[in-house]
Amino acid sequence: MTAVLDHIFVFVPPDAPNERQHLANLGLTETYQRAHPGQGTANVCYAFENAFLELLWLTDPQEAASAPIARTALAQRGQWRRNNASPFGIAWRLPPGHHTQPVPTWHYRPPYLPGDMSIHMAIGSQDPQHPLLFASPGKNAPSQWPAQRQQNLQRSGGFTRIKGLTLHNSPGFEPLDALATLGLVRLAPAQPQPKLVVHLGRTDGTVVDLELPSCTALA
Repeated sequence: MTAVLDHIFVFVPPDAPNERQHLANLGLTETYQRAHPGQGTANVCYAFENAFLELLWLTDPQEAASAPIARTALAQRGQWRRNNASPFGIAWRLPPGHHTQPVPTWHYRPPYLPGDMSIHMAIGSQDPQHPLLFASPGKNAPSQWPAQRQQNLQRSGGFTRIKGLTLHNSPGFEPLDALATLGLVRLAPAQPQPKLVVHLGRTDGTVVDLELPSCTALA
């Protein structure tokens, strides 16, 4: 495989009080949070051994709609409850020694990144009806992060890895089909409301299905 899952994001209300409480009730621990100056967003992240979950929200809709950011459609995605946009993003990570992206991309240079860095965005991901697909600028799995950033990687809650994703999405989006072929995501028929299920592995070998955007576990 030339790409592995790095992280997923879901747009939530500012500061995500309900979603954060749902995840805390499930036993998940917040790993870190940060703002994205110039992009008009902020987040809180939950890291597992191989990948992480990002709750993302708009802090400045006008900034998110500005010329350097507009092609990502983050402004529309952040207001998905009003416009039926997809609130999801899926990021892949290339293994060491690999440099060829799995899908055609364009270079996104948000103001919060150093000037020599960019994010490879899948061409076509400017369509807010589909999830935003992109290559993470990070090169390492959370298990390889510095110890102070790992924050136990959810082990205290009995979780290990993100074992897979099931995305309910309308068909015909070629970059998403390509990621499905690589095994990064399983595709399922679209539903009236956005739905992404994250399959979380536990230390006892069981799997918990976490439904986004509500951040609740499926029975």
